[in-house]
Amino acid sequence: MNTKRPEIEMRKYYNNDDSGKVFLLVILFQLLLSLVVSLLIGQIAAAKEIDPKTITSNIWYILANVALNILVYFLVYFLFSRYRQIELKAVKVDFKMKWHTYFIVVAIGIIALLGSQYFIGAVDELLKIVGYPLSSGVGINPTNFGSFILAVVIYCLVPAVCEELIFRGIIFNGLNRRFKTPVAITLSALLFALFHVSLQQLVYPFILGMIMAWVVARTGSIVASMIIHFVNNFLVVLMAYLSNVTSFSMDLPHVWWSYLVAAALLLVMGLIFFLIDKFYFKGKNKEEVEKEEKTSVFLYVAISVGVAIFLVMTILNFVIK
Repeated sequence: MNTKRPEIEMRKYYNNDDSGKVFLLVILFQLLLSLVVSLLIGQIAAAKEIDPKTITSNIWYILANVALNILVYFLVYFLFSRYRQIELKAVKVDFKMKWHTYFIVVAIGIIALLGSQYFIGAVDELLKIVGYPLSSGVGINPTNFGSFILAVVIYCLVPAVCEELIFRGIIFNGLNRRFKTPVAITLSALLFALFHVSLQQLVYPFILGMIMAWVVARTGSIVASMIIHFVNNFLVVLMAYLSNVTSFSMDLPHVWWSYLVAAALLLVMGLIFFLIDKFYFKGKNKEEVEKEEKTSVFLYVAISVGVAIFLVMTILNFVIK
């Protein structure tokens, strides 16, 4: 007797319910992981009577931390997709873009950093004035070619793949089935910014998140956002490396006209992206996405939890300096 088990039909897309749940999973796993690691570091440092920074600055600690974060991202991506019976390719990793689209995407990544870096610098100066403790956020300072390559892998390649699978692959694509594309772009960028749980890391991730989601909407592939993410982080690491080995610097003096330059470059960046959207991407987003009618309660919870964690961490940073 043939009792062939019927094949399960896999869903070919993510929805806004998936977006909310996945955001909750990654941010809670990230916080739990950070808490456990911090407690362990504190215990080890106390037992050995050393400064915790001695441990956290060690290359093996950095590599282990990166490996754990990669594991979290990929476990969420694979296990969640399997549990919800969603095809893994629903994140839209598509390399079949035209060759000139690849050049445009690389250019967008370069323009995104150059057009906003002075504005972000101005925001940092404002935070410094109000007493917010700024952090470099860099564990590896590339002072030679070996450390430069390692920094590229850890701070450029890994986030470009892992974060894009989650934030543009699942979260943005899921939101795009419920909301109009501009709203989906904005909400996904907001969640991306809140995920960094830092007032210092709020503005630029939001801007970059908007840019990357817009390009995914136009190209239909998160390969485009992976490239932008990589290029953006690569330029940051490259400038740090050049600064260390040649004293190269693109910093502006902290005078009144530097803020005008920052605002002007931000406007120029916006204008360039408007022209690219109007004349290059025009008509390229032909995919018809059937919109859902109901907003998932998990999306509301995800936004609320993200905002709450962000506010708590912001207050703690002001109080504990």
